[in-house]
Amino acid sequence: MNTLVVDASVWVSAADSTDPMSGMSRAFLSGVVARELPIALPEFAQLEIACALARRLRDAEQGRGLTERMLGSPLVTTHSLSRAKLREAVQVGTSRFLRAGDALYVALAEGLGGGVVTWDERLINRARALTPRDWLERHSPG
Repeated sequence: MNTLVVDASVWVSAADSTDPMSGMSRAFLSGVVARELPIALPEFAQLEIACALARRLRDAEQGRGLTERMLGSPLVTTHSLSRAKLREAVQVGTSRFLRAGDALYVALAEGLGGGVVTWDERLINRARALTPRDWLERHSPG
């Protein structure tokens, strides 16, 4: 199975038990881990996730700690942003009218032949990303 690129929205939701999608985000990540599927992230994702969690939880240390623990899995690989990858993201982002960070996730997924999993409606509509719920439904046994 191909590498998954998991958008920050899923990580943040999983880490915040007050988020309405937290349970589904956790179930998705547990399913990925159980299947030992590789997860790829653009290098900036650590910054995006940590800042989002710190803002949401109003606790900088907790935001950083949760991010380090989640992304510390041996299944998670981060990819640095080279000039070539930046050009690919510019092409993807401008052609699909994406936000800059979203373009990096999509370009990485396309470069790896994988898919994006997100709660972001723009990515779902403009880049054929899947929600964690949709991914689980498509990959459940039976």
